Amino acid sequence: MKDIEYFKKRYYIFYDYLIKKQGAAFILEQTKDVFEASYQKKNEKTLRKLDKELDVWLREMLMPSEKEELLTILKKELNETSDEGYLNQIDKIVSKGIIDSKEEYELILQRVESIYDKEGCKSVVDRLNKLLTNYHK
Repeated sequence: MKDIEYFKKRYYIFYDYLIKKQGAAFILEQTKDVFEASYQKKNEKTLRKLDKELDVWLREMLMPSEKEELLTILKKELNETSDEGYLNQIDKIVSKGIIDSKEEYELILQRVESIYDKEGCKSVVDRLNKLLTNYHK
């Protein structure tokens, strides 16, 4: 079970890594302010949202080598497996056979973008694209 101490540790692993690799960025500093205020108030709902944003940053904003390096650190420090939670969400959407929300649409789209050119993924990409095509906003 994820608690606020888990979110704190995970956030600072991300923060320290991103500062080291990308330097101080305005958005990163703003996020830190929001995180620290939420942590002080023990606002678990906001901490969970911020944690999800970290996952988006991991998938979309890092170079592949940086992503792998950060995933290695997360596995060592928090015993996390790479994209386990993200892939579980994808699997749930695929198993029900329909995209129900814009958030699910974005998850599927991100997955397609991350694997479309990988060898052996054509059938998965085709299946995900079919879900995307059938989604009605």
